[in-house]
Amino acid sequence: MLNLLPFLTKLSENLRKVHNRINKYLKDPNEKQIHDVRTAIRRLDATFLILPKKYRNGSPLSEYVLKCKEFFKVNSEIRDYDIIYAKLQKYPSNAQRDSVIETLRATRDASLEHAKSIAGSLKSTDTSKIIDKIGVTEKDLQKRFDKILARLISNIESTFPVVLSDSLKIEELHDLRISCKKLRYLLELLPDENQGALKTSKTLQKLQDILGAIHDYDFTTHYLSSSGQSSKEIQEIINSENEERRLKFDEFLKYCKRRLDISPDSFLIMIRSLKSSA
Repeated sequence: MLNLLPFLTKLSENLRKVHNRINKYLKDPNEKQIHDVRTAIRRLDATFLILPKKYRNGSPLSEYVLKCKEFFKVNSEIRDYDIIYAKLQKYPSNAQRDSVIETLRATRDASLEHAKSIAGSLKSTDTSKIIDKIGVTEKDLQKRFDKILARLISNIESTFPVVLSDSLKIEELHDLRISCKKLRYLLELLPDENQGALKTSKTLQKLQDILGAIHDYDFTTHYLSSSGQSSKEIQEIINSENEERRLKFDEFLKYCKRRLDISPDSFLIMIRSLKSSA
């Protein structure tokens, strides 16, 4: 069960953390600050989505969260560019690789300037008064929580068996990763004594990490294939990344079989049980 006072406290804390992370980001938008501000925004969004509709549309809080999501999206692009850059650094220098890196840097720099502009706008917002007038009941919160929980569980139920049977279901892998991530942050809103939620969160974190690595390979190879640098050298990089991606997917399957006792129903039974424990 969600409790009103802890929830409102969590909402206030998440709002404050985003504000603090943005200030640190503006001072030095390095890899750590990009990661930290994106994580803070995810947690804010998880609490925000539990609120009744009147607070999720047309309110000062909704406008702030919408701007945060825009900021999040640009920083996700920057993070992806950093991943590609790090991967390319593993390979010998040549004209084709270096040209891709040069283009990558220019695109990243432009995205960073855009992100800093959004961050400046967010920083100027007085977040201390955004949630002053929120009036909500535990019944409202629980109803909304149950709805989102059911939706995420349904998404996982439909995509999990599909990706286990086909490693090339890239869209479904992406959807599964996002659903696992959103469900994990949603479960953080439950009381700490909910052992089922804590156990499920740990499993979701591991799945999210593996699926995230697979996504990085997919994004990298797609970027390289679309870069216009069609050459033997670039194709060799793509082939190498695809092989590493294959190994990472094998790790995903082994984890499912070893830790989740796939079946594949055991994991699905675990997350379905959340409906009754929440």
